[in-house]
Amino acid sequence: DSFAQRELHSCSLSRSTAVCTMAFANESIPAWWWADRSGAEVSKSVATSSRMKNVVSGTCGGITLVAMGHPFDTIKVKLQCQSMMTNPGRLPLYTSAMDCLRKTTAMEGFNGLYKGVASPLAGQMLFNACLFMTHDEIKLSLVERNGGAALSTAQKFQAGAMTGAVVSLIESPTDLFKSKMQLQSAGNSTTQYASTLECAKAIVGKAGIRGMYQGLGGTVLRNTLSNGLFFGIYDVTRSRLEVDGQRTTSSLFSAGATAGFACTICAYPFDVVKSSLQADSLHKYQRNYRGVIDCATKIYARQGWRAFTQGLGPSLIRGAPGGGLLVVTVETVRSMIGDLM
Repeated sequence: DSFAQRELHSCSLSRSTAVCTMAFANESIPAWWWADRSGAEVSKSVATSSRMKNVVSGTCGGITLVAMGHPFDTIKVKLQCQSMMTNPGRLPLYTSAMDCLRKTTAMEGFNGLYKGVASPLAGQMLFNACLFMTHDEIKLSLVERNGGAALSTAQKFQAGAMTGAVVSLIESPTDLFKSKMQLQSAGNSTTQYASTLECAKAIVGKAGIRGMYQGLGGTVLRNTLSNGLFFGIYDVTRSRLEVDGQRTTSSLFSAGATAGFACTICAYPFDVVKSSLQADSLHKYQRNYRGVIDCATKIYARQGWRAFTQGLGPSLIRGAPGGGLLVVTVETVRSMIGDLM
């Protein structure tokens, strides 16, 4: 069920009779990678199989993560952005995560916790499919740059960070649509969208394609740090939890939960800034913030350092078990596909 089991461990090159086996930490370079770069006539079915596994398993992981974590994300976003939705001098609408939960369910019912879920559901399916495929491609590229040598711990973190920056182009629009939907309840928005699709159409209609990427800078900063930490810590922790070289469900979950917890805490201030930028006006000249630095400065001036921890509790509840469930789902589905093929 590991990468090494999923892919071929060696490849015969047509230009020589040598058999190449390159260590990839505890993993090996897929045959299609060396075949593409050596000119060897090796079937492309291995490449197709590997990418298909990433797409299908990542999609399933995204569905699991959204189903479990969206209510916590709704509470988190409301807590993060309530200061800019409340008139100066007035008390915040929510005093805590539990207060936010009670008021949201009282005013909107349980469905209020899943407001805007269509955007992250579709987005996370695409996001996670691309996430794991991109991560594998970047790791393989780094291995090739090393001349086939195993990745160092620093390079594992680097691969995750590079992955986060790339997939931000997918996640930023879906995060924007989700945030707009989540914040329009309880008088937090003057514009009411009947659906996520209507929200997306309205944003594009008012601000064009560029409007979909409002807050992109904050998303890139958050994802670069978050994914760098997640994949780096996950790879290191997973290898240390292996028993006789075997990966169990509990070891995968523990490694994913540890990585999810650590990356959530460390990247959370950037997430607050990202959410605030996306909650701002769609009209450029009506916005409160001019960019990431301006946003962070004004948040600190208005509320102090505690502002960068608002909503951290529900985010941790989502992040730790969510990380564990994500990697267990991905690895389980990969294994199932491997058994069927």
